Formats: sequence, structure tokens, C-alpha cells
Amino acid sequence: MAGRPRYLDRHAELDLRKVRYFLAVAHHLSFGRAAEELIIAQPALSRAIKALEDDLGVALFDRNQHGVTLTDAGGALVGEADALLALSSAVRRRVLAARTGTPSATLIVGFRPGIIITDVVQRFAEKHPEVAVVAQRIEWDEQDTAVLDGRVDVAWIRRPRGRARRFRESGLEIVPMFDDPEMIALPVGHRLAAREAVTIGDLDGEPVVPFDNAPAHHVGRLSEISGGRTVEEKLEAVALGHGLALVPASAAEYYQRADVVYRPVADAPPYQVALAVAAGQRSRPEVESFIGTAILVHGAT
Repeated sequence: MAGRPRYLDRHAELDLRKVRYFLAVAHHLSFGRAAEELIIAQPALSRAIKALEDDLGVALFDRNQHGVTLTDAGGALVGEADALLALSSAVRRRVLAARTGTPSATLIVGFRPGIIITDVVQRFAEKHPEVAVVAQRIEWDEQDTAVLDGRVDVAWIRRPRGRARRFRESGLEIVPMFDDPEMIALPVGHRLAAREAVTIGDLDGEPVVPFDNAPAHHVGRLSEISGGRTVEEKLEAVALGHGLALVPASAAEYYQRADVVYRPVADAPPYQVALAVAAGQRSRPEVESFIGTAILVHGAT
């Protein structure tokens, strides 16, 4: 092992129980509600957070009569802590999978709705008949966590753009594949349905249906009705007249229905379809071979 062994670095030590407790308080911004959810006494939770702050040498929360807020250091820890717990979960999964002494010959491939992975999977299976490939659908809000916590070995993702990011690349290796243009889903009979294409300006004032709890996308105005968590729910909201919906071209092609039409948004930047793997996992031969097969199929670099 090159350099100083990691196990000799006392600063690398972090109590994962305290990290879990920190995330609960950060989520609720309330020690009382966090203690309730964790089913522990509030004083015990407060002591654990104070101990974590002492371990790190920083204050993670500001506490005053108005409530609890994250400090800058606390905000920085939120994403790192979530990734750390996901990695811990992935380690447990992989150790359990290897408990017989023989690693599982299974590759779990995550995919987003509309991204067709059949060609790549079939070519990979021809080269590696000894590896069982399991395809598992993942939603927009778990593209990173599903990979980080080991639920999938490799995932086809749509990389978020600009400010619309609820996605952590820390701990992931991203391999770009191809662009996926932006489309707008319209109810049949909408005034814009007669156009060949629309612009972002054409959508000013139009209600645009978001996914539940998704960051703002800054196109049109926010619909009063959310689009649920899946593409199917979003399109149902469009068909019912609750608003319009931004969708990638691959999803538009896949989800054809008589009561919804799609038009390109000419001046919107495309999504980037990519493969995501947890850092270090490309050393697995089946993972590297799957990525190589995808590059051959899609001509990615």
C-alpha cells in the first residue's frame, strides 16, 4: 500500500451513527422532530450532534429562539454525509454478496424511463454469457443514490442541467454517452400544438408541471399541480389539463399517447445521457466491459 495506511489516520474516523443523526436534524431542522423519527430521546440526540461537532471541530447548526438552521459547514456536510451512508450501505451489500467466497456473476443495470438499453445488454450478453444482467428502473431522484448505495452496479442516467440539480457526482464516475434533446408535452388542442417547434420564450406564462419536490426548472410558471414522481404521472397531469411538461426526447418517443403531443424546445440545452458507476467499481471486469460495449454501440468517447 503506497503512502501512509488510511487506518493510521485518526482524522479519517467518523461515527456513522452520529452522521445518520445529523442528517435527520438537517432534514427536519428540528431536534424534536428528528428525535421522534429516529425513536430516541431528544437529549441523547443533542449529545450525539454535539459530539459530532467536537469530532469535526466545527458548528453544524445555529440554534436560537427562532429555530435551527444549518451553518455553512453543516450545509457542506449534508451531501457528503448522504454519500457516506450510501457508500456504507454499498459496502455491506458487496461484502454480503461475497460471503460464499465467490462473487456473484450478476450485473444490475439501472435505467431511466425512455432510455432503451436493449442493444447494449444483448451485445454484452453475447460476449459474457456467464454474467446474468438484471435491468432495474430508477427514477429521477435516485440516479445517484441507487449507484452509490449499491442497489445497481451501473446506471443509465440523464445528467441534470444548470440549477435543476438534485444529484451528487461526488463518489461517482460519469461516462457521457449521447445528448437527449428537450421536448415539451402538450395536451391535444393546446395553442402551441400547431407549431413544429417552440422556444423557451413561447412557454412564458404557461403552467409547467414539475416532479414532486423537484428543483425549479425556470421555464414557464410553476403549475399548481405536481407531476408525481414518474414520467407516467407527469403525462397524466398534462392530459388532464393541469399544465405542460418538459420531457427528454427519448421519453417522448417511448411514451406515445393519443391525448398528448410533443414539440421540440429549440433553444433548450439537451440532457446528457451517461453511464454512472461508483468510484472504484470500473475495476470489476464485467462493469468495464459493459461500459466498453455501450461506447461501441453509441459511438461515445
